[in-house]
Amino acid sequence: MFTPVRLDDPTPTSLSRGGALAITGLAAQGILRFATSLLVGRIAGQAELGVVASAIAAATILALLWPTSTGSAASKFLARARGAGSIEEARATAAHLRRRMLATVLLLAAAAIPVWVYLDGGSLTGALAVALLTIGYSGYSFTRGVQFGTGQTTRATGWDVLCVVLGLVVLTLLLLSGVRGVALVLPLALAYGVYALAGWPFGGGGRPEPTHRRELDGFVALGAVGSLASAGFLQLSQIVARLVSGDAGAGEYAAALALATPASMLAVSLTLVLLPALSETLGRSDEKAFRTRTDHATRTLAVVVVMIFGAVALCSRLLIRVIWGADYAGAAPILAILAVAVLCTNLGVVAVNALTARSQRGMAINVAASLTGMGFGTVVWLVAAPKLGGVGVALGYLAGTFVIAAIPVVVVWRAGRHRWAGLYAKLAGGILLLVALYATQSRLVLPIWLDPAVAVVFAVVWVALNRADAARLPRPWRSRRN
Repeated sequence: MFTPVRLDDPTPTSLSRGGALAITGLAAQGILRFATSLLVGRIAGQAELGVVASAIAAATILALLWPTSTGSAASKFLARARGAGSIEEARATAAHLRRRMLATVLLLAAAAIPVWVYLDGGSLTGALAVALLTIGYSGYSFTRGVQFGTGQTTRATGWDVLCVVLGLVVLTLLLLSGVRGVALVLPLALAYGVYALAGWPFGGGGRPEPTHRRELDGFVALGAVGSLASAGFLQLSQIVARLVSGDAGAGEYAAALALATPASMLAVSLTLVLLPALSETLGRSDEKAFRTRTDHATRTLAVVVVMIFGAVALCSRLLIRVIWGADYAGAAPILAILAVAVLCTNLGVVAVNALTARSQRGMAINVAASLTGMGFGTVVWLVAAPKLGGVGVALGYLAGTFVIAAIPVVVVWRAGRHRWAGLYAKLAGGILLLVALYATQSRLVLPIWLDPAVAVVFAVVWVALNRADAARLPRPWRSRRN
């Protein structure tokens, strides 16, 4: 853990174990984000939470413009080089991506200063904090991709946990000393920065062949556009909420977002493990393994995410009341809508990764889907957000994410000739059941303590509908015996 990343020494791990490690690491990072929101919202209030959440959203959007896609490129192309047995290619790839990331992150950090001053009408000091967060998050995204692309999943997870502890300690000290405002994003910037230094690919060297260099740059460029229109769409919704509802309304939206997004880490963690795994199968020209992994991951994810996000939606009132308090009651319907939106994002993640691993054309399809969905969601915002506030913003995000997820799924379904008709018929039925149960809760004004019972009913019905796929879910106790 405390030595430089090795580009030629992967740690053997299965897809399920790698997924578990990725989930652990991203859960730790989710705790850092969530704890930041919770402590700021509880101690400093809704308006302060709205400002901090908007600053995080601005830094994240800037990082999506190029640096974060270098992490995806590292994950894919370093794994592909390993699959082909070419260590020199891996070193040259790491060096090229490292140079590109450094050049762009400095420009984006400089751009963060006028961007935040314009959005917030605030001081230069606050803008510098946003710039530092842009640098830290960019470095974190890149080096995480490097470690997963080189098979260093255990190492990456260990640094996730250590950096989260560091971030939480610094955040607590700042809050206890009375610090308020945008400066409260500095613990996040510090945690991400330490992670980036720990995972920096110092061993990279050389230059890729011109053809490969163009392939790398094209991948990152397409990924940046796609990420901006998908992950950036989520962050933009936070800024839109602030524009239509003010700081207090943005704080309410941020409270709902803080509960919806940690569960979305499941999709991110699966991407970190699945993309290298699919790329390796293509490096070996193993089409059968590629198709099997795509099918199995899709079915497994469908069983799991519908249960998770269904429970979040049905228990939204209870979650808001217990975690945020009665003052944030208006965030409950926002949380329910965002839970369904993040469910859609998760359902599309396998198809997105299959297209990304396959070719640049596949990436272009993902980008087109993201841009189409973002455009559709923006139209809904223009109509609904001024009248409905945060609820309208959440509805626009849901509409956009449905389109973003649906297009790649349809393409992979047809191209791979997968037998998914029954699977997606059950998914449609499950979502309709979820909507019906939520509407019943609202209409009958059921006591809040009955929400978990309604969620259990939904989970039981869903698992019963998917008995065969649920039986194939990984069971850790089985692997220990074998």
